[in-house]
Amino acid sequence: MQPGNDPEGSGETFVEAARRDQIVRAAITTIAEEGYAKASFVRIAKRASISPGLITYHFKTKERLMRRVMRDIAARLDQAMEGGEEPLEGFEDALRRIITGNVDYCARNPEEMAARREIVTAATLPEGLRAELDADERAGRAELTGFLTEGQGHGEFRDFDPDVFTDVLFAALRGAPAVLRERPGVSPAEYGRELADLFCAATTGRPPAAF
Repeated sequence: MQPGNDPEGSGETFVEAARRDQIVRAAITTIAEEGYAKASFVRIAKRASISPGLITYHFKTKERLMRRVMRDIAARLDQAMEGGEEPLEGFEDALRRIITGNVDYCARNPEEMAARREIVTAATLPEGLRAELDADERAGRAELTGFLTEGQGHGEFRDFDPDVFTDVLFAALRGAPAVLRERPGVSPAEYGRELADLFCAATTGRPPAAF
């Protein structure tokens, strides 16, 4: 589910990279707290304690800044779903890491999840960015479907429709931030584990093993 290369990040110096990261962090906070529509360069600059012109210098337009925000969040979320450096024990282990890693990251980064939700659901999102986000989702779905199909080919997953499974898993992971936000009594670790148990049992056709 990784997005493409970021043209704003090519050939930048360490100082420029640090400034861009500062702007992106301020943008995430502003969007999460004030909404996409109100996240102007002026508001973002005030939060970052810089001039609006500096944001324009680095990103030119709001669309480019929003693209960078979404790419940074996606990259960190993808890394979380890799599940660490320990060797994978198979397809079921990989699926479990995808699910628990996603839920854990959402729980630890509610501000990023709120900003992502604001951007994805914005009615005034530029068509170019909307098309790119839709393409990223299609690529992510294709990647997961391919993973499931490969697991079936290796005999670790039972016979099922990978597209249907992908639809349901995407819906569950997309809904996780709202569950964690609206049900404060829910333990993120337990929720992620239960969700992983459910989907792993669905792929293998057997009760979840003790983890």
